[in-house]
Formats: sequence, C-alpha cells, structure tokens
Amino acid sequence: MPPTEVPTRAIVELAVGVKNADGSVNRIAEVRAVTAADELHIGMSPQYNQHPNDLVYKLLLVCRCVTRLGDREALMLSDIQALDAQDFRALEAAIYTLTYGDSEV
Repeated sequence: MPPTEVPTRAIVELAVGVKNADGSVNRIAEVRAVTAADELHIGMSPQYNQHPNDLVYKLLLVCRCVTRLGDREALMLSDIQALDAQDFRALEAAIYTLTYGDSEV
C-alpha cells in the first residue's frame, strides 16, 4: 500500500479579511507547513533574540508560513501585525494543523 500524501499547503478563509487599496476586502489566504529552516531562521532572528517569547515566535512563524494573503504574495511582518486577531489565530491554527496534525493543535 503506497504511503498517504500529506498536504503541505492549505487555503484559509479569514473571518475579517484584509482591505485592498481600492477598499475591497480579501478573505482568502494560503499557508504552508513549518520547515526546520523556518525554525532556524526564527531562532536566529534579531526580533526573537531581542524578545525571546512565544508571541514573537508565533508572529514570525505566521509571517514565514503565509504564502498568500488575498492577491498579495510578497508579505511583510507589518502585514501580519495588521491582521485582526481572529484572522491571525485562524492562520496560526491552519499552519499548526498542516505541520503537526489535528491532534496536536
């Protein structure tokens, strides 16, 4: 029996969404699973080393693992910081589910 393919990307529907320049709202985001490179990058980042806590770690992790927010693919930390808390938590949950499975979230 061949191994089951595990998804590494997911589409997330955001409750609040992100406003575009024209005033329309995007409520779709794409996330990917966490890699070892992500964890290494965060552990070596100035932001995390200056404030090594769970909140900074999660913010940096979500920023690295969100691959698309609406029609935007090049995201900055400020884009993630501007998200509504409900949307941030939805993205975080999707990333953790992809990476560790439903039972670990």
